[in-house]
Amino acid sequence: MKKLKIDLFQICMAEVLVEPQFQIFTHPKTGAKVGRIYFPALFLAEFHASVTKWLQRREIIFDEKDLKQYGDGSFRLYFRTQSSLETEYFRLVKPLTGRKQGNFVEHYFPNQNPT
Repeated sequence: MKKLKIDLFQICMAEVLVEPQFQIFTHPKTGAKVGRIYFPALFLAEFHASVTKWLQRREIIFDEKDLKQYGDGSFRLYFRTQSSLETEYFRLVKPLTGRKQGNFVEHYFPNQNPT
């Protein structure tokens, strides 16, 4: 019974991601680089039109096997591009996160006090 209480506590304390998470992977033998972005459901709820438009750009190269959708509405994408992976990522995220007024969490969860 004690183990169950710990697991429930850990679940309740899980961090809710509100902005995309970005990583670059380099193949150890070929040196080829690929970007990975995790798009949280809360981010997609606000910016789905912009994300869809970004994904449709010719510069963003991926196919069906590079996309994994999760039950909560979030998804993970592996992508390639001829230009800089960082540049393409920030081309999407910077205008969206920079123009928000205030903090996303404070806006949608105003009664939450971070500790």
